Amino acid sequence: MSSVSFKKPIKNFIVLEGLDGCGTTTQTAFLVEKLEKAGISAVKTNEPTDGSIGRFIRSVLQKKESVDPFTLALLFSADRNEHVNGKNGIIELAEAGKMVICDRYLFSSLAYQSLFMDFDTVAGLNRYYPLPEYLFYIDLSPEECQKRMAARGEEAELFERLELQRKIEANYKKSLALLSDIAMKTIIIDGRSSKEEIHRQICQVLGI
Repeated sequence: MSSVSFKKPIKNFIVLEGLDGCGTTTQTAFLVEKLEKAGISAVKTNEPTDGSIGRFIRSVLQKKESVDPFTLALLFSADRNEHVNGKNGIIELAEAGKMVICDRYLFSSLAYQSLFMDFDTVAGLNRYYPLPEYLFYIDLSPEECQKRMAARGEEAELFERLELQRKIEANYKKSLALLSDIAMKTIIIDGRSSKEEIHRQICQVLGI
């Protein structure tokens, strides 16, 4: 178990996580729409971000560029720092009272970058960033995620291979266990449910 501690959760910050293909992007969009209909100001965001560092990370994930695993972990951390602490970043928005809904966050780094690096090293790079108030993990098997991604007909990205996804799932579970005794609220949702049912469960937890 990791000895690295993370910064305390901040209010108005919600993260959705899970394997590639589990539906985090869909659920993030659903949630923002629901919040806005309820009269709650919400911002949808994601990692990698759409900034210059995030765009380069995407080129690596799409196998257009190649970097050392440690370099990629550093890039994710740098992108996250701008995302959290930069102008119109997560902290600024959350402190202004907006609900920040993020598709992937530091938990993805713990799950993906520690495939090729020591888990504590990756955790150490992310100890500077606040945890969300709520973490929703959409739990769907690697096999089912692969089926969904294959149905899209898109070229597989860097980590989208079944044998890697199985290891990533194990890393996610390790991360969830590590963070189980802190103030962040962690909710695990069965990804086999319909997208409407998953959305209903998320809204029920949030009371909207």
